[in-house]
Amino acid sequence: MDKISRREFLIRGAALGLAYGSLGLISTPNILKAMTEPTPPGTLDLAIAKGGSPADNTVKAIQALGGIERFVKKGNKVVLKPNCLAANPPELASTTNPSLMEMVVKMCLQAGAREVVAVSHDPERSFQVSGINEACSTAGARVVAANSRDLYQSVPVFRGRLLQNVEIVKEILEADVFINIPIAKHHSQTDVTLSMKNLMGINWNRAYFHQNGLHQAIADLNTVIKPDLIIMDANRILLTNGPGGPGQTRDEKTVIAGTDPVAMDAYTATLFNRTAQDIQHIRYAHEFGVGEMNLDKLNIREIAVN
Repeated sequence: MDKISRREFLIRGAALGLAYGSLGLISTPNILKAMTEPTPPGTLDLAIAKGGSPADNTVKAIQALGGIERFVKKGNKVVLKPNCLAANPPELASTTNPSLMEMVVKMCLQAGAREVVAVSHDPERSFQVSGINEACSTAGARVVAANSRDLYQSVPVFRGRLLQNVEIVKEILEADVFINIPIAKHHSQTDVTLSMKNLMGINWNRAYFHQNGLHQAIADLNTVIKPDLIIMDANRILLTNGPGGPGQTRDEKTVIAGTDPVAMDAYTATLFNRTAQDIQHIRYAHEFGVGEMNLDKLNIREIAVN
């Protein structure tokens, strides 16, 4: 069977949900449940590469998961979601490291991707000042600052406690592979902003999230869209005055790769002396079945680089 696009996936799921609802059977069709599948035996849940450059750490972490070829196949359209909220240089640790982004683009193209797109609902100036635009463009990716509503499509949130629908960037709905590439940093409202919160940058109405229950909205959103791969930039983390900074930073020289957003955020929270229990949206997403927050249940490997 040919692989359908994410847009077709969601549209079919919406139709199925309406059909099932009319029959009074269920209100939550499986097709739209972003739930983490059990990790195959011997496969890592999280690969943590430490000590090298952002690019080298990225390569080693992805290799430990089975290589980029595990996720990207010949002819795929790949969409990358960096964090480039603020118009700051990478030294301030408020945006995804550009050399990490460049390496991911190169790896995807070497694996045979027909197209790589870096997209986020952030200002064009942020893409420029952060170095993400130049890094991605030089490596061969198209860059989209998704700041126009016609770039979005509404999809249902069947399992949301707060959200009933959400407008998602069409590029992601049309992708064969979606890779989330957040930077680990402090946030004034949610304590930390990690992989699940980074998906706020793929939806249109962020103000609604902030005004109506930020933690619950983040968890709701993550029941709809699940990245195929998450690459956490923890090379330099922002400890205070997030998400935009400037603030206190610390060099961790770390990249974390995995496929479970709850596990990813549960582990990364420990870099800020927090646990998964401390962060409401991590707990909520775990309760939804989006992923596993108990680190003792995970297969985690640390790799020393250089």
